[in-house]
Amino acid sequence: MSQPLDRLQWRPSLTTLIASGLVILGLLLAPVNWGFLVLVALGTLGPGILREFGWLRDKDEFQQRAARRAGFHAYLVTGFIAFLLVAYLRSGERDIKDPEELATFFLALLCFTWFFSTLLSYWGPQKTARRTLVVFGSAWFLVTVLDNFDDPVAMFMQVLVMAAPFFGLAFLARKWPRVAGVLLIAASVFYLFYLGMLRSSAMGLATRGLVLVLFLGPLVASAVALLLGPHADGQEEQEVARTK
Repeated sequence: MSQPLDRLQWRPSLTTLIASGLVILGLLLAPVNWGFLVLVALGTLGPGILREFGWLRDKDEFQQRAARRAGFHAYLVTGFIAFLLVAYLRSGERDIKDPEELATFFLALLCFTWFFSTLLSYWGPQKTARRTLVVFGSAWFLVTVLDNFDDPVAMFMQVLVMAAPFFGLAFLARKWPRVAGVLLIAASVFYLFYLGMLRSSAMGLATRGLVLVLFLGPLVASAVALLLGPHADGQEEQEVARTK
């Protein structure tokens, strides 16, 4: 396996490679025809279904425990939000714009919770939070640069507000994880009002929820991991290494 993957302590199996290929292919073809989203479902859920039927045995006890824990976390988070939404919708006259987006919102919430919980099981809270912040910081950096390519001043200000905090907090989480966790909560509240998601009339409820999951989800999840999780990356890495 290549050296970068060795440093990440990640050696993808054939099942993972096939499933990832289906997910990527489905996402690329979905804009052409949304029927291709079935490929994403097969790549995401197919291996788990095969394992539950006993037709695929590619995970050890540690990996199975981590997968079931992630599934339980996804069930708790998605179920709780579903109860809140049903209570909200049935407690008065509510107008939902683009109701078809509701399914997309719950799908994004389910997948994000499962994925983040899986990373926590493998990497521990500090490493998961740091790498999540770096990945999303890089994504927002790319988005802001492309959106403001013709206006360097606006580009600099957008990068400063939208991308730089991710990198700064990722650096801070290495030595002061709980301080970084508190700042992540504060940053989440700031972005919640900065983006105007609570009072935005341009987007429907489900669309706003989807944006919040994709943008604030990494911040809130990283904050919870840093505030509540143990912080002993060396021990966690050794534990993961022993299970492989």
